[in-house]
Amino acid sequence: MLPRDGLGFGVALYRVEAHRGHAGPAGELVIRVWGEPLLSVLDQVLATIRRAGYRSTDLGPKRRAPFKIAEEDAVRLGLLFAALKPLRKHRRIEEVARAVASMEPEEAHYWFSKVTTGPEQGRIRRALRIMVSDE
Repeated sequence: MLPRDGLGFGVALYRVEAHRGHAGPAGELVIRVWGEPLLSVLDQVLATIRRAGYRSTDLGPKRRAPFKIAEEDAVRLGLLFAALKPLRKHRRIEEVARAVASMEPEEAHYWFSKVTTGPEQGRIRRALRIMVSDE
């Protein structure tokens, strides 16, 4: 959990090399998310950390230790965070979250690589949101 200047808390997703096994300064920051987008998908975040063997109550404002989650779960969360981060309309957040959850693993990996690397990330994130929602 990350403090957000009195606005609550957020989460950050880091990419780490498999042989290192730790995040933080040694890991590469992929994306941070907070506010309405995070609150809207908190159930998916909690389900992911439960699948990784943690309790839901382990996610709290005082936690500083990283959660170690499976690659596929991390890719899906990263894609979800990247697609939702600028959104505010709850209906659209739900549409995008449903679309990401229903993607095949290969499709999720493809989009994750597109929305987290390269100079066109913002444009590709917008294209993904348009593709999977009504707006």
